[in-house]
Order: sequence, then structure tokens, then C-alpha cells
Amino acid sequence: MRYLVCTADVDPCPAGNVASLPFLETVDFTAMGITPEVLFFVFGWGFAAVLAFWLLGFGTALAIANIRKI
Repeated sequence: MRYLVCTADVDPCPAGNVASLPFLETVDFTAMGITPEVLFFVFGWGFAAVLAFWLLGFGTALAIANIRKI
């Protein structure tokens, strides 16, 4: 995906200062605070949340199975 960007800081942009750039060149992830550490932190929380809900469901299923045996 490509974007049209203005290379001059004026409004409206002169026709000679319009450039077509790919998405990754128009976005600065580190300026937005997206760093490898943040990605690993968010991935870790997501993995832990999925695992916690799975364990909660598994524990509930075991409890229900034991109650039905009684």
C-alpha cells in the first residue's frame, strides 16, 4: 500500500512536492512508542490471559465432572 505525502510543510501542497511512499516509510513505530519490548509485553499478557481462561474453563469442567459423579 502506498500513500501520497507532501514533502513540504505547506497547505495546500505544491504539485512538485508530492511523493508516493510505501506505508512503512510513512510510519515511525518508535515515535509512536511501539518497540520490541512493548510487543513482547503485550504478547505475554495476551498469552497469559488465554492460558488463564483456558485453565479456568478446564478447572470448571473438572469440578462439574466430579460433582456429577457424586
